[in-house]
Amino acid sequence: MQLVTLTTDWGYTDHYIGQVKGRLYSTIPDCQVIDITHNVPKFNMEKGAFIVRNTCFGFPPNTIHIIDVSCSENSDKHFQHIVVKCKDQYFICTDNGMPSLIFNSMKPQKIIGITNTYQESNYYTFSAYDLFCKVAAIISYETPIEDLGFEMSDFVKRKSMLSVLNKNNIQCCVFYVDSYGNAFLNITIDEFLSTVGNNSFSLRIEQSEITEISKSYDDVKDGEPLLTVSSTGHLQIAMNKDSAVELLGCTVGRQFVIDIIKR
Repeated sequence: MQLVTLTTDWGYTDHYIGQVKGRLYSTIPDCQVIDITHNVPKFNMEKGAFIVRNTCFGFPPNTIHIIDVSCSENSDKHFQHIVVKCKDQYFICTDNGMPSLIFNSMKPQKIIGITNTYQESNYYTFSAYDLFCKVAAIISYETPIEDLGFEMSDFVKRKSMLSVLNKNNIQCCVFYVDSYGNAFLNITIDEFLSTVGNNSFSLRIEQSEITEISKSYDDVKDGEPLLTVSSTGHLQIAMNKDSAVELLGCTVGRQFVIDIIKR
């Protein structure tokens, strides 16, 4: 069975999902299509990359991942459509900066620029349907991805928001918010622990001060804020049974300073 995942910003009100799934099921024998999400905010490559990076690498080898977030192409190929082989999985997407966020420090096994010969339309408005489905079918037939085009050495770079780690504090910001209103900070628990060491810390949010990392949302009373670790490994500002975004204003881009208190 060939697994194919879809990660897009299409939403659920239009024909796009059904159109792509119909082509995949029609061209790939024993295909199983898995929806990662179609609710990536329109053209939001940072959020799309975060979802792909923390979801798709858990799939079995030879899974094909179609990623359509802000991936329109023009006839001059300002942004190149590509196939990336990484950890024995295949990612069909556009080299528009998003792959550099997905793979980050990983070293892909191969990056192939897809040639125009596989484009099934003279228009460039729906690449997932006109190109990505066909490429997915070709890969599923065990065709070497080198036959799809030309080898590339790197991606178009897109800068991500980085935290600043100092001896006396950590400067970080919210880079992702989930549907529960939990705010993900751009620092991992490993980075946090290596910076804080055996010292104490203090994070002030509105009228509250957080001085420890909670292992569960229920470590605090209902409606109280906490700092915990998400399944992605990033620190997360949350509220027990409430929204940190709505009640604390922890929207994307908001900056925080975690003070390090020397012992």
